[in-house]
Amino acid sequence: MSEDSSKEIPPKKNFGGPLRAIANALAIFLFSQLIAALLIELFAALYLNRSPTVSILSYSAIAQFFYILIAEVLAVAAVLWILKRRKLSLVDIGWGRRLAGRDFTLAIGGFITFFVLLIVVNASLAALIPSYNLDQTQDVGFKTVSVSTDKILAFVALVVLPPLGEEFLMRGYLYSILRSRWSFVLAGLVTSALFGAAHLLTGSDGILWAAAVDTFILSLVLVYLREKSGALYAPIMVHGLNNILAFSVYFST
Repeated sequence: MSEDSSKEIPPKKNFGGPLRAIANALAIFLFSQLIAALLIELFAALYLNRSPTVSILSYSAIAQFFYILIAEVLAVAAVLWILKRRKLSLVDIGWGRRLAGRDFTLAIGGFITFFVLLIVVNASLAALIPSYNLDQTQDVGFKTVSVSTDKILAFVALVVLPPLGEEFLMRGYLYSILRSRWSFVLAGLVTSALFGAAHLLTGSDGILWAAAVDTFILSLVLVYLREKSGALYAPIMVHGLNNILAFSVYFST
């Protein structure tokens, strides 16, 4: 037997089915937030003597910060657990190489592309659908930001943590699994549709269509960057830049 023929063929990676990946991503997204909220409220009730009839998340910037922190950590931990069970590594979801200069170039181009698409799509929808409201306000959770410390906590919670946690879950885990079975277009559309749908109910006035459209477009760009670069660095940077802009607009009013 020749030397080449005696080499073992590496086992095929067990990514799992697309439907299972979608179900896992949705469960992680929903339950990480639910568990985080329950932990914060339980802590407030047991150790801070807060009334259970009034949510501490409605008026405490510190509580809101830890809620988002715990939710993102739980989401990342759940993905890591799934990867371990399936004998996958971080390489398989976009952490396979070091940050490179090309990632910054792609991020800048992606950020510009996103805003061009955003303007064109929103203008078209507003012209075609008179009821399409661009002025709906997204509820970011920080209702009482009165001191500089609160603003710093809000910045970290809204600008730093979501791009890391959401990219790890959506463009890292979910898109990578879908892409292992589906075409780039189909995997990207499904990932983006789910990401946009997750922002439908983030408004104080009910369904927030504008936010869903914006995040769907954002995800299309992020998916392309993930596919083009083979890593999550550029998507995280673009996501972070978008959140910085949104943060600046939200807290300047």
